[in-house]
Amino acid sequence: MKKLIEKIRKIDDKYKILFFRWWFSAAICFFIAWGLQLGNQENTFELVFFLGLGMGIANLFLFNSVICSVFEIKRRGQIANKKMSDRTIIEGVFYFLSEIFKSMLTVYLVSWCYQGINLLINYMLNKPLESISFGIEPITFGIIFTIIYQVLGLIWDGLVILFSKIFKRGKYNGDIIRQEEESK
Repeated sequence: MKKLIEKIRKIDDKYKILFFRWWFSAAICFFIAWGLQLGNQENTFELVFFLGLGMGIANLFLFNSVICSVFEIKRRGQIANKKMSDRTIIEGVFYFLSEIFKSMLTVYLVSWCYQGINLLINYMLNKPLESISFGIEPITFGIIFTIIYQVLGLIWDGLVILFSKIFKRGKYNGDIIRQEEESK
């Protein structure tokens, strides 16, 4: 048992977070899609909306608060565990809205993945393309959600780095131009 605990401790925190995000998103899918019977309906708008909203709220108040207190999350070379009390009101509101939007967008993209999987299966089995051969289920939903969520996070971090370099470069070039003008 001690060897198992030591092996778990040696696993990098980012892989532990990925595992917990998968498990957490699968649990939320189970409770919302199956618990509220939204997964059995023909119209998927309600499922996507409520699942995205539920994932966003659960990520904000449960997952992120627990993960931030347990692990050291590194983004862009810095530890990103900023407590709620350390944020300004505007930063907090923007963080809340962006997390809910990111979760809703992720669930929307997951629904498109399910749509593509169903189209492929129906095409291969010569079934009507509108039929649902592969319905939503928590394990697959958790895997797809985690992958898309991480990719969106990487894209967001890349955009932040790009814009910070652009604005720093512009400020730096502006300072050089001002210094040259002052020296003349």
